[in-house]
Amino acid sequence: MTRDDAIRKNLSDMLALNRHILEAVERQRGEEAVRERPEVNELVIRIERVMKAHVAELESLAKTYGTSKDSLLKKAVTGAVGAAAGLYGKIREHERSRMLRDNYTALNLLAISYAMLHTFGLSIDESNIADLAYRHLKNLPTLIGSVRDAIPSTVAAEISSQDEFAVVSDAASRATANLAEIWTNGPLIASTD
Repeated sequence: MTRDDAIRKNLSDMLALNRHILEAVERQRGEEAVRERPEVNELVIRIERVMKAHVAELESLAKTYGTSKDSLLKKAVTGAVGAAAGLYGKIREHERSRMLRDNYTALNLLAISYAMLHTFGLSIDESNIADLAYRHLKNLPTLIGSVRDAIPSTVAAEISSQDEFAVVSDAASRATANLAEIWTNGPLIASTD
């Protein structure tokens, strides 16, 4: 594979992953379950805005490397992003908490993919690629954290809407505090290194 081929492949794979996530989030915006809960709706809108900006910038960068949008999209459909499609799949009508879980998974996949693209750009001394990947990666931790923080209250609300069993009233706030503590303080088991 030539250097130019590697650039096109990496950019088309990243564009395909971003487009796939954007399409799924756009479908979520149409779900009544999302629109019914303002904080979830706002979070999905934030993710959608970021994804739209990422797609536009990636398309622009691809043009600077002589890769047409049509060529990128064609390669992306048949490219190595099949695993992401299988992981994120088409969004079916389901609970808000499962949508958020899917978003959390997709955004983490996107983050590590941008880390790889950033490293690729640095490795081949292409600052345009490395810088774009770095900028896009910087958008993700806050979004990922917002999704993580929204999950406990979303799960608790779904459970409390079911009349079949009682729900502990402070479960969502306790779960949110526990998750924050875990992500802040790290593992319970010390490393053996």
